[in-house]
Amino acid sequence: MLNTGYIHLGNKVPGSVQAAAGPDHKILPFPDSFSKPASGSNQVGESRGWLRFFSVTRFSPFFDVDTSDVLWRICYSLLPYKGDFVEKIGHKPDIYGPFWICTTLVFVAAALGNFASYLTHNLKEQPWEYDIDKVTWSAGMFYGYSFVVPLVFYYVLNHFGVTSHVVQLWCLYGYSLFIFIPASFLSAVPVDIFRWVIAGITGVVSATFLALNMRSHIRSHSNKWLLYVAIVFLMQLGMALVLKL
Repeated sequence: MLNTGYIHLGNKVPGSVQAAAGPDHKILPFPDSFSKPASGSNQVGESRGWLRFFSVTRFSPFFDVDTSDVLWRICYSLLPYKGDFVEKIGHKPDIYGPFWICTTLVFVAAALGNFASYLTHNLKEQPWEYDIDKVTWSAGMFYGYSFVVPLVFYYVLNHFGVTSHVVQLWCLYGYSLFIFIPASFLSAVPVDIFRWVIAGITGVVSATFLALNMRSHIRSHSNKWLLYVAIVFLMQLGMALVLKL
């Protein structure tokens, strides 16, 4: 039987391509691209170019916090007069706490808003219907406010030469909204004057917390710090009034 010079397929080496078995025969390795990334390539989950901003690996360090860290930052947000929250968190801001604070607020505000409406209609002996739009409205308000407003301030501050980090601003704004959660429960009481008092106290505490921390951060960097702080304070106070309405 003639010797064709080829090796039977049963003798092939895994991960390689068999060539003719001559005197200069070489086994060429076949790239196994599914087992590991090629040298110099990005790891799984990373993106190239501007898409890196949305990659999981970019934001994973900002979710690496303990329960004790989140609880401490929540408690500290209820002490607005100190104004050193940004310094306390240092170089480890998180968006884990702010995300769950906003998520909790979306459902709490929608549910308790409908409950307060039910009590009001029940006292007046009027027919009542559940308003599902409150969920959509709450989601747009809380997520939009806690994400867009800090992002705008980040670009404005950097434009005027004030060094800031957008994640620190997201962290600061996110924790400033925690006080709205207990306030939402108290606002379910069907007494209008009581609701206004709760909204006023909540707005002042939250706005003071934000304003004092922003002041301590930008006071030494810009001559317009008072204008920025006033805008921050009024916007947060308006947030409380919108929640009341």
